[in-house]
Amino acid sequence: MNFNSLFTKIVFVFIISIVLFLAVFISYYSYQKNLLLKQIRDNYVEVTKYIHENRLSPQEIESYLNKLNFKAEINPQEIIYNSVNVSSGPGFDIIKNEDNFYMIIVTPDFRILFKDSRTYSLEYLGFWILGIVFIIFTLSFLWIIQSLKPLKNLKMQIQNFSKGNLEIDCKSNKKDEIADVANEFDSAVKKIALLLNSRQLFLRTVMHELKTPIAKGRIVSELIDDNKQKDRMINIFDKLNFLINDFSKIEQIVSKNYKINKFPISINKVLEKSIDMMMLEKPQNKIEIENILDSMIKVDLDLFSLAIKNLLDNGIKYSSDKKVKITLNKDEILIISKGDKLHKPIEEYFKPYHNDTSNKNHGMGLGLYIVSEILSIHNMELRYEYLEDMNIFKINL
Repeated sequence: MNFNSLFTKIVFVFIISIVLFLAVFISYYSYQKNLLLKQIRDNYVEVTKYIHENRLSPQEIESYLNKLNFKAEINPQEIIYNSVNVSSGPGFDIIKNEDNFYMIIVTPDFRILFKDSRTYSLEYLGFWILGIVFIIFTLSFLWIIQSLKPLKNLKMQIQNFSKGNLEIDCKSNKKDEIADVANEFDSAVKKIALLLNSRQLFLRTVMHELKTPIAKGRIVSELIDDNKQKDRMINIFDKLNFLINDFSKIEQIVSKNYKINKFPISINKVLEKSIDMMMLEKPQNKIEIENILDSMIKVDLDLFSLAIKNLLDNGIKYSSDKKVKITLNKDEILIISKGDKLHKPIEEYFKPYHNDTSNKNHGMGLGLYIVSEILSIHNMELRYEYLEDMNIFKINL
């Protein structure tokens, strides 16, 4: 049970109120019983006072009490045995059997049991008032709970929205504050969906339009006679094409529209694809692979390779010797490069557009953000250490 929940708090207050109401009800009932018993006792005091003052005989007592709706019991022992003593006074005892009251006249010479034929009842007006208050309180509680039900629906819609579902509908036709919040949120979601769709349309249009000149440039490059220049131009256009494909994946990841496709694959295959994506002329001069066993991991090959590629790119770009090393340590992939320590905690670099523009090598600040997003999709994490002038990025597999 969530004790911070608004529903829980309301139910808790209701339960406490019910307990207090029952305490008041029981106290009032006890008060009414004592008041009734006091009235009966005061009445019996007057009766027995008259009997004792006038020294009435048993026959005179019976005749006197008959006029007051008392009836002498023929078999008093059985009645007394099955009754409860509720009070007593000067010269009398009061007992109760089921719903009937009995008075025992006590004198030095005799004891006589009389049944009180009069009807006694509690004052029910107070009980009616308490009952009406209880009904009003219960209906108010149910009314409040009913009014708060849209909060659960709003919570579910917000959870769906956080998972990337922009087709939610939480509009309400009610007039309370919850409806106002729901309607404002619904309006905000629709504006966000419109902006995201516009952004996606713009990016996809740009990427589509860029592919045409890249393809044409790639074809024209084949016509160059100088093989060295030809290979260089082909490499440039191939790299541009790879970048466009990477941008497409990044756009899908950021907009939460990428459908992950994980399957078991060798770490060596992942590293091979990552290095190929970098399109370096002589990767062996810049990337050192050490202690990589041919073990299997279950990942999305394209996405995970893109994450490794970004880490390698960053390692080479920001290292002092423009080199980077990849190694495997137990269940961790380590990307190691020589250079200055990060100026901020690693979590700061997981934010998009974090980069310091004063750095001559600065980019858009999306590298580690993309890596973090890809690893998050794989339920992995990126950690950072700085040891002996080395920046060490660790991917926990």
